[in-house]
Amino acid sequence: MIASLSIEGCTNSTNSTNNPATSPTPQVHDPTLEKLIDAYKQEINGNQSTTISAWNVTWNNATSANILFTFDTPGNSSFGLTATVSVNDTVRSFPTTQDATSFLTAFDKANYSFKNTDYTSDPTSNTYHNATGHYPSVYKAYPYTERGILGASEKAYAVTQYDNVINVANASATL
Repeated sequence: MIASLSIEGCTNSTNSTNNPATSPTPQVHDPTLEKLIDAYKQEINGNQSTTISAWNVTWNNATSANILFTFDTPGNSSFGLTATVSVNDTVRSFPTTQDATSFLTAFDKANYSFKNTDYTSDPTSNTYHNATGHYPSVYKAYPYTERGILGASEKAYAVTQYDNVINVANASATL
């Protein structure tokens, strides 16, 4: 807004051909990241035991987006309770896989533990493949979980690398 006001104040109305009006350029999002986000939602929707009740994607810039969503899933307790899960994912695409690895190396993983490098063990393993047409050559997952008293709540955190994409996820579930 400030830039628009200063431009408007400097425009000379008698010579408008020298000062053409410009519109803001729409932000172009990383096409692979857009495909990943769409594939992620489809993967979750395809899970018969979950129902997405809210889904919101906010782009931070062309290569980073926040995904906030909530879903209900049958609980695993003997009482058959339904768990409501709230998720906050930040996905970011880097120019190269090495740049993503450097980010992951610098990420504070003090409470996290290295899970594995086997992509097929990831519960959303089809997402990357469906979006890109191939499996990641670099896959690293670092999860961290906090459990509440008597299993009534759980918080899960993860930072995961899929080639040049990093996903930082926070989820909380309550019965």
